[in-house]
Amino acid sequence: MRKIAVISFMFIFVLSSMAFAELKVGVVDMQKALDECDAGKAASKKIEQEYKEMQEKIQKKREDLQNMQTELNSQSGVLSEQAKQNKMAEYQDKLKDLKRMIEDSNAELQRQERSYVNRIAKELTQVVSELGKELKYDIIMEKQEAGIVHNSETVDITPIVIERYNKEWNAENN
Repeated sequence: MRKIAVISFMFIFVLSSMAFAELKVGVVDMQKALDECDAGKAASKKIEQEYKEMQEKIQKKREDLQNMQTELNSQSGVLSEQAKQNKMAEYQDKLKDLKRMIEDSNAELQRQERSYVNRIAKELTQVVSELGKELKYDIIMEKQEAGIVHNSETVDITPIVIERYNKEWNAENN
């Protein structure tokens, strides 16, 4: 019984090896595709622009706070104790508002970035699936997720994915 099991195992192994030899395997670097596709570049540009706008607003509030502090310091000898306390309370409130604005802005930018990445990644995955069917791939692995440290350029379909996605995205957005 043992010999039959060993022989069966060897036969299955040989058949499996033959089946694997006939597989058409592709590899795609989704991070690279995301970074280099037109939609990814446009999303990155949009996030950068929103970040700059946010920084300008924050800088304006910081300048207002600095002016308020300078004014408070220069008037501290002239103001009554109650007036000083009122100005300090107003300054503290504006400082809290600035901190809250920074936190909210950062959270919003992160949310928008995740939204762009998720949408584009989903669309890229659809393109990969379509290409897999079209080009008759048996398996397409994601380079980062599969832990692939080396692959032949002949199995890397990332440039094809980027090209196809750009065509589709540009057709929709122009």
